[in-house]
Amino acid sequence: MSRFKKLTTIAAVAALAVGLAACGGGDDDTAMEMPPPPPTPTPYEMAIDNIADAATAADAQAAYDAVKDDVTASEGEDLQDAVNARTMALATAARAAMQRMDLMDAAGGIPASVDATAEAIAAASTAIGALQDAIDAADDIDDTSMYEAMITAANMLVETAQGHVDTQGRMAMQMTALTTANTALTTALGAIAGMPTQAQIDDAETALAALNTAIADAADIDDTQMYATAAASAQAAIEQAEKTLMANMDQEEADRIAAEEEADRIAAEKAAADAAAMAVTARKLYAGISAPGGTGDAIRTAAHDADGNIEVTIGTEAAVDLSEDEDATVAERHGWTGMMFNAEPDGDAGIYEAVVYSHVGEATQGPKFSDTHAYDTAEVDGTNTELQVDTGTAEVQARIASPSFDQSAGAKTFELGENLERVILAGSYRGVAGTYYCDPTATCSATVASSGFTLGGGTWTFKATDPEQRLMDAPDDAYASYGWWLHKSEDGDTFTASAFAAYRGTVAAAENIGTLQGSATYMGGAAGKYSLRSSTGGTNDAGHFTADATLEADFGDDMITGTINNFTGADGEPRNWSVELMESGVGDTGTILGTDGTGDPMQTKWTIDGTAGAADGQWRGNLYENDTTSLVPQVATGTFYSTYGLTGSDGRMVGAFGANAQ
Repeated sequence: MSRFKKLTTIAAVAALAVGLAACGGGDDDTAMEMPPPPPTPTPYEMAIDNIADAATAADAQAAYDAVKDDVTASEGEDLQDAVNARTMALATAARAAMQRMDLMDAAGGIPASVDATAEAIAAASTAIGALQDAIDAADDIDDTSMYEAMITAANMLVETAQGHVDTQGRMAMQMTALTTANTALTTALGAIAGMPTQAQIDDAETALAALNTAIADAADIDDTQMYATAAASAQAAIEQAEKTLMANMDQEEADRIAAEEEADRIAAEKAAADAAAMAVTARKLYAGISAPGGTGDAIRTAAHDADGNIEVTIGTEAAVDLSEDEDATVAERHGWTGMMFNAEPDGDAGIYEAVVYSHVGEATQGPKFSDTHAYDTAEVDGTNTELQVDTGTAEVQARIASPSFDQSAGAKTFELGENLERVILAGSYRGVAGTYYCDPTATCSATVASSGFTLGGGTWTFKATDPEQRLMDAPDDAYASYGWWLHKSEDGDTFTASAFAAYRGTVAAAENIGTLQGSATYMGGAAGKYSLRSSTGGTNDAGHFTADATLEADFGDDMITGTINNFTGADGEPRNWSVELMESGVGDTGTILGTDGTGDPMQTKWTIDGTAGAADGQWRGNLYENDTTSLVPQVATGTFYSTYGLTGSDGRMVGAFGANAQ
């Protein structure tokens, strides 16, 4: 109650007392004395009461403003504090009213029950969240326990509904796992119904394990008996399949053993046949292996002819030319090019073959095609891009090439195409790519020559595709070679084999060996024919071999020795052999002479599996191509012939070698 109202009430009570006295009330004869009138409220007191009763902040401020000129400064500060307090109280009351309204609105959304569906659970959770947000925002309300109890009850409803939903989800997943595993097991059982394999049985066991796991995991499904029955049936089927597999494996093992025995029998028969054939081959080749050289009927020689073929002479018969077999591949040996040569003369002359390794040089790069220089043919357009090709010389014949010139012998003709006035062929000249043109006077042709091709039937020209391309000069036709040769009679009963070392073209013989001092090592390859024969159950082995060759020259004493080792036999397997080329003298022009200085060949010594045979046989050779600075010969070639006596077997070998200075 305000101070002003309290004073008014006191005054009213006093007036009532005066009235009662006037009416004669009481036993006292003395008249009641009237109290003094209440004091008039001061402006400060009236303002305090009005501010306390103000309904709005504006009213509270107006109550102060009405007396601010009638109060002291201290009273003015008190009144302003009262205005601020009333304004804050009014604001707090307004917020509390709004918060109560928000709580009531949010509480109205809380469901009395929650269905076991994701939608109902989500809606209830949203309502709970809204009420919780309202509670959290009700800072001006002291007691929200009623609403918090509503949230607790609603959360229990949500948890119950979510539990039902989770159970249904697990049941669905468990049922899916059961049906999927059962289907996979059914498929796997189908695969083992016939003639099962171990892999198929393993798959069925894996599928059964998966079904058993699904059954064990199906905790929310009341009845899984159907699947348990299927698993038990599958277990029985798998056990039966394993019995079937074991029976099949026993039969397969029996079949395998029988097949192996049959294969062993066939292999033994083949081995026996191969051994018999090898014995025959060893006998024939042993009889046919001869040292190079000889006289009369014993002549066994081979050399390059002028065309680069291999000319073989046996006894007093006419020499036979073996031409290169361009379809055959012979691996190089220590940088020496390998080539196969063969011939099958008309009549009953039999078959010839030879393997040759040649120290052919590399092609060298020349000037540009467009440069001014001698082409051994005439220029057509004056610009060194198109040339008239005259194949009248061997040098030019060797410089032309074309994919169209693909015959190995004879001539190939080229007809004019429709609407063409001349033959047009892709090719190259001295390694420069371009086009050959033939203006025909007859039928344009290319004929195999000793060094390449001759062109005829018209005027042939060559035009370079790129005149700036460099000319490539072929290697020199002069080079050292070594190899072996074999002749088989027409009926195949007689073999003749030997080896040779030769130099094609002008021989670059060594010179002034007698003036040289010091030593030199030559390393390279060797190849030849060999035979180990036995008629008493010993070794029969025959065919061609390859090996390594090493020579050591002592120019101070003019002597040389050598070793042939690292043999590989006809079957491609290594042989534990070596052949010693025993010490020999070297002549002033590089000829390997023999110890007596007369040119007689020096002996050899063949070692097999660490056991050396007696010194016998022969070897000879030559040193070529003096180095221009050191004057040491750079190339060594030669032949060797060796024999070996084994218990129950005899051996013969003939070969040749080619080596380079190291």
